[in-house]
Amino acid sequence: MTGVALLGAGFMASTHATCYAAIEGVDVKVVCGLETSRVEALAEQLGAEASDDWEAAVAAPGVDAVDVCLPTPLHRPVALRALAAGRHVLLEKPIALGLDDADAIGAAAEAAGRVLMVGHVLRFFPEIAELRRIVGSGELGRPLAATAIRLSAPPDWNDWMLDAERSGGTLVDLAIHDFDVLAAVLGPVSSVVARAVADGRHVTALVECERGEGVVEASHTMPGSYPFTAGLRVLCEDGVVEHRFVAGAGDDVSGSDVVSVLGIHPRDGEARELTTPADPWRVQLEHFLACVRDGAEPAEGTFAQARAALAVALAARRSLGSGAFERVG
Repeated sequence: MTGVALLGAGFMASTHATCYAAIEGVDVKVVCGLETSRVEALAEQLGAEASDDWEAAVAAPGVDAVDVCLPTPLHRPVALRALAAGRHVLLEKPIALGLDDADAIGAAAEAAGRVLMVGHVLRFFPEIAELRRIVGSGELGRPLAATAIRLSAPPDWNDWMLDAERSGGTLVDLAIHDFDVLAAVLGPVSSVVARAVADGRHVTALVECERGEGVVEASHTMPGSYPFTAGLRVLCEDGVVEHRFVAGAGDDVSGSDVVSVLGIHPRDGEARELTTPADPWRVQLEHFLACVRDGAEPAEGTFAQARAALAVALAARRSLGSGAFERVG
């Protein structure tokens, strides 16, 4: 049985809590956050202790792993304390707001010999996994270009997401998903150029990857009535493969009304579709818990992958100021 401290009580912590309740072999010992009613509700759901002290939660008896769903500026101090205490750590993305903080977290995990995984959940979507397999296998020929979209209403469901200094803004908090998955499909990113409107809350970026070019459109300024919409389309020599994802408005991206479909369109032959009821957040948590149990390194959501995605997002942000391609490093 793996003991977990769940830090946070917002949307993502609630999503994780629902998954933990359905996973065998895990015991959430404590739920920690500042919104008392939400913390107590999650703690009751999981049969856990409720706390408002993250340091005490990390140090609680029986805790083997810490699941960090806290504002990004807290990632470094919380992760460092947890790793120093011998805990394994799952961090929500982005890993940090800057590369120095990310590197400090990575170095601490290596020194502690503990599992560090970052919640780049797109890697755990079954449809995205199949898209990667199709592109990687060459069954549609060589990839030529890719387009990713991620369109959301303003993130006004908490008091810190709208503050770009605390969240990293649209590029670091939202588009980082797409920078990560483009690298997974087309290889490492070498440079990026970005443009923005709506005070930087609607961004378009051209990303140069090892095996082709990618375009990312990310927005935190869609109307409140607009459903959360995301997708990834890869043009190959012999066809197109495309993931389409549409969910509820606001922060509801895991409800029963979610549509997640992969379309495969070969240039010669019939189109087909793939969809699966598998919950990618549960798949992600099961992978993390298996790594903790087995003492294994994560296959997805690794430190290196998370750092690389952050480096692209930061380069894109520099490009908004320079107006030119920026090297990723």
